[in-house]
Amino acid sequence: MAMQPRGLIGLAMDTLEYSTVEIRQVFDVLADESSYPVLVHCTQGKDRTGLIVLLVLLLMERVPGEAISRDYARSEGELAVEYEERMEEIRQVGLGEEFARCPEGFTDAVTEYLEEKYGGVRKYLRGLGIDEEKLEMMRRRLLA
Repeated sequence: MAMQPRGLIGLAMDTLEYSTVEIRQVFDVLADESSYPVLVHCTQGKDRTGLIVLLVLLLMERVPGEAISRDYARSEGELAVEYEERMEEIRQVGLGEEFARCPEGFTDAVTEYLEEKYGGVRKYLRGLGIDEEKLEMMRRRLLA
């Protein structure tokens, strides 16, 4: 299976490349003042939602990388109660245990990928067509 050797970090990078329409839709909602208050959630919080939250925190520019990493890793403890159930689902599609965990280095690897390929999260989001005014509005709103 192609996903297994690349793990969740590879999946996150693929999501950045191939789910641009969906990522733009999320950021269009976050950039719309009438959307607030807004809640971003999913079942586990370490895959798609973890990626979206990482992008938002990077956009804030004030959140230290180590704080983002710690926050991301906290999801794993919350997943413990349903670990066996998740593993059953994960094994059925041919994936390993890494897909039930929050891999160490996830936030650093994705941040580095964004920096190297796009020049950072802001340039990545601008490349999706989200204008600077919307990014700044969202940043101010979330920092308030």
